[in-house]
Amino acid sequence: MTATTTSPSVERDSEALHDRMEIMELTSKLLLSVDAREWAAAEELFTDRVDVDYTSLNGGQPQTVSPAALIGGWRQTLDHLEATQHLQGNHVIAFDRDEASCATNVQATHVLPNATGGPIWTVGGRYDFRLTRTPSGWRIAAMTLTVKWATGNQRIMELAASKGSATPTD
Repeated sequence: MTATTTSPSVERDSEALHDRMEIMELTSKLLLSVDAREWAAAEELFTDRVDVDYTSLNGGQPQTVSPAALIGGWRQTLDHLEATQHLQGNHVIAFDRDEASCATNVQATHVLPNATGGPIWTVGGRYDFRLTRTPSGWRIAAMTLTVKWATGNQRIMELAASKGSATPTD
């Protein structure tokens, strides 16, 4: 009878499975943190500089920003919505040593009752994340949103953004 041993390929498979689960957890934690408005927790999930591409949603150009600037921009608008819910699924993850990519479908619902139209705007599409292994674990180094569809009142985002840029009065 031969003794059962753990072969190097099983160890690599176990490590790859652990990395996949950590990346799925990381991207889920990002969206849950945004919906809960836990901005500090969201900011910790990124590398020092983040490549961000929201051109399919907002036009413009891709940017490289600090996590604080990225989260600050989200916060300026999303804090003025009544609620958001970001759902993701169908993660496909690929590795290249200490770098990884993660493609995932996303659906984001934004809620803001208002006098100018419906209270809900929902957008669906795909996030493509690029991740880097750091001493603190996997972190998001880049994210691209590709919008596939949207329904409802997109104007609620403008209304929320205008509340975020309003100058306080005494």
